[in-house]
Amino acid sequence: MNRILLISDNEDVFRITQDVTQEKHKLIWCKYNYEENKQYPDADIVIMYFDTNMLQQETSEVVIKAKARMRHSMPILALVEKGTPQDIFLILEAGAYDYMKITDNKQNYEKKIEELILWDWYLKKYISK
Repeated sequence: MNRILLISDNEDVFRITQDVTQEKHKLIWCKYNYEENKQYPDADIVIMYFDTNMLQQETSEVVIKAKARMRHSMPILALVEKGTPQDIFLILEAGAYDYMKITDNKQNYEKKIEELILWDWYLKKYISK
């Protein structure tokens, strides 16, 4: 069973992600105020939720810090709420693998998660040796 780490302060995003992952994957939820000196729980992929308030801050720094506390090749899916193309570019440039604007389309969300899991499998099998 794949482990998915959701980093979000939004309980609705957690519920939607929990609904999408259901019994196929183990979902671990951490908030952004997770203790600075601790490592994040071990996971196969990470989903980071960026709301409009976070987009006004230094989003690339948040992604870089998260990658520093996990393995560098960790696949990250950025969920972006009302982000501009520049916001999305900065998040991707900082190290997120893919992004998705917040929508109610659970099928697209599930598809993005499955793509990240496949990418993680590929990285572990062929790159991380």
